[in-house]
Parts: sequence; structure tokens; C-alpha cells
Amino acid sequence: MKTKPDDITLTQWMDGELEGESLRHVEAWVQDHPELLAERDAVQAMSARIQKNIPRSVEPPYPDFFNQRILHAIEEERVTARQTVSQTTSRGFWQWIAMPLAAGAMAVCFYLGTQMNSTPATSGATLVVNEAPKASVYTPDGAVSANMFKSIEAKATVIVLEGLEDLPDDLEMAGGPSTGPSDSMMINTDESKLTF
Repeated sequence: MKTKPDDITLTQWMDGELEGESLRHVEAWVQDHPELLAERDAVQAMSARIQKNIPRSVEPPYPDFFNQRILHAIEEERVTARQTVSQTTSRGFWQWIAMPLAAGAMAVCFYLGTQMNSTPATSGATLVVNEAPKASVYTPDGAVSANMFKSIEAKATVIVLEGLEDLPDDLEMAGGPSTGPSDSMMINTDESKLTF
């Protein structure tokens, strides 16, 4: 069974660099692939034309300058590589320190977050209730302030507005409490639009 040669061996065969058993193996396999034979012939013809028109060795016009430039470029690469390694090493040290510190800070924050909502231990029949944080209520008039609190007796949240003009005693209010699922009440002063 003929196995396909690897790319390096095929390239060496096209350049005419194979000998012995390797050459015989590739020649046997290539007999089934005429396109590779044509490609090899084209490569070898091009190589022959190049060798005919260009001398084998051409001395650069200024060899000392050319060699000096090459050595300079190599030295610049070495300096750049050393700087990169030193930057990576110093950055790596802080990364090793920062990662455990960040993990520890996250653990502390998680622990403190779980402790914020826990109720303190009670003794006897006394029940301690944590008060909800005060919420702010927006009022469009800057002279009006709003305070909000939860009334346990009314089972409702009460909003007290301060800074409004007093309502006249003869003002008739239309509406009444609603019995909806939210236990909220709305009052409208316009009798044509009652809202419950």
C-alpha cells in the first residue's frame, strides 16, 4: 500500500533533493498523481532559469554596513525581549497578590451582606422588628416634602406631604376606599372621574 509522503518530503522531491529509498517511495506514490509531476517539472524549470540568470553568490554592496545593521537589529530584539520578561514578571507578582486579596474581600462582603438582614437574638416574648430603610418620595414641587412610613395598625404604607396649602373645609371629596388586592386607596376631587 502506498502512503502519501509528508509535505516536507514532497517539497524536497520537487527541488530534486531526495535520494535513495525516500526518492523511490515518493516516485512510486506520485505515479498516481500526474498533477504533482507537472508541478515538479515547472518548479525545476523555474529553478534552472533562476540559476542561469543570477549568480550563485552575490556579495552585498557594503558588507560591513549590512552585517552591522543585522547585529544592531538582533540586539534591539534582545533588549525588547528582556524588558517584556521583566514587565511580565513584575506584573505577575502583583497578579498573584491581587487575586487572593480580591477573593478575600469578596468573602468578607458576602459575609457582611448575610449579616445585615439577620434579626438579633431576642429574650423572652419581646419581638424585635427591623425597620425598613427610609425610601425617598419624589415631589414635583420643591417646597413640598414627603415622608413615608409603614403603619402596622392600618396595614398600609402612609405618605405624609408637608408644605401643601390647606384644603378648604367646604371642598367635597368624591371617592372612597378600594377593596382591591393592593389595599390602596385613591381619592379624586373631580366627580366625573372617580378612581378606586
